[in-house]
Amino acid sequence: MTHPEPQLRIEVVPGERIYLSHPHRSDLPLFARWFADLELTAYLGASGRSYTYEDEEGWYSSRNSDSTRTFAIIVRETAQIIGSVSLMKIDHQHGRAELGIAIGEKSAWSQGYGTEAVRLMCEYGFTFLNLHSIHLWHTGFNERGHRAYLKAGFREAGRLRAARLFDGRRYDDILMDITREDFGATGLGRLIGQIAPDDEALAKN
Repeated sequence: MTHPEPQLRIEVVPGERIYLSHPHRSDLPLFARWFADLELTAYLGASGRSYTYEDEEGWYSSRNSDSTRTFAIIVRETAQIIGSVSLMKIDHQHGRAELGIAIGEKSAWSQGYGTEAVRLMCEYGFTFLNLHSIHLWHTGFNERGHRAYLKAGFREAGRLRAARLFDGRRYDDILMDITREDFGATGLGRLIGQIAPDDEALAKN
């Protein structure tokens, strides 16, 4: 499989094996290919949905607002984009948000990238958005995702029992969350010293 030529990426949230950066409009054909895949959308809780390039254009236009922050996930060694991670429904009054992540490149599944991306996005949310808690939902058959979220520090907070029908079987919808205290004070503030003044301004755009 061929991949697009690496592009200049701004390293907004630095990690060890990956970093979070701004998605580019030129990434949209890749996103459209990922989200047309019925296996991927089933894991994301959108079973039966296959998204189009036009859908991705709409997403791109609204990806960053007062209530949403979205970053591309970039593998440091290859500069390859492998997915995206978002904080959605950001509630500044109560300090909470919902996390969503998609590793679109299947060759990157089960490599630990998802866990690291979740940790980086939580670090961003707790440090720069002053969040108190971050939650997420996933379907009961997404066992790979469940393990990744546990490794990232999330805890199970509740279930909607047998709420989802997939391939003739019923599965729970699982709610997980993490608080600033769960995340740990040692993780907070690391980014402040790593982001130069010019980069910090870019991170706010």
